[in-house]
Amino acid sequence: MQLVMVTLTTSTLRRALDLQERIESLQGELTRLLGKNVALTGMVGGTASVTGPRRRGRKPGRPAKKVAKGGRRKKRTSPFKGRKRPTSPSGPLAPAVHKVMKRAGGPLNVEALLQGLKQDKYIWKVSEPKKNLAARIYTMPGVKKVGPGKFALKK
Repeated sequence: MQLVMVTLTTSTLRRALDLQERIESLQGELTRLLGKNVALTGMVGGTASVTGPRRRGRKPGRPAKKVAKGGRRKKRTSPFKGRKRPTSPSGPLAPAVHKVMKRAGGPLNVEALLQGLKQDKYIWKVSEPKKNLAARIYTMPGVKKVGPGKFALKK
C-alpha cells in the first residue's frame, strides 16, 4: 500500500464543507418527496434500489422455523429412494385419461374424468385421487385446457 500525502488548503476544506451541506440538503428534499419509510441505497451507474416496508420472509412477530439439532435443516428425500415407484395395476394414468376423453368426444372436467376412470376400473395408489388427477391433468401430454376447469385432447 502506498501512502500519499495531501496538502489541504482552507479553500479546499471550504469547498468540501459546501458539498457536504448541499448533500444533506438534497437528502432532506428526497426524504420529503419519497417519505420517511423509503431510502435510496446503492446509487451506482444511474440505478438505485429502493428499500421500503419488508415484503419477503416471515411476518414480523412470527417465530422462525425450528431447525434440527446440529443447526441444519433436514434434507428432504424421496420415500422411494433406492426402490421402484409403485405403479397402478391398471396401467399409467395418461393413456387411461386419453381413453376416457376419446369415448366422451368433448371437453370434460376433473369430476367427469374421475367418473370415467372409475367406470374403466382404474386403480389408484393415492389416498385422494381427485386432487391427484386435478394436479396432474395440467401437465399431461396430449391434453389441453379449453375453458375454466375443462380439458380436451389436443388435435
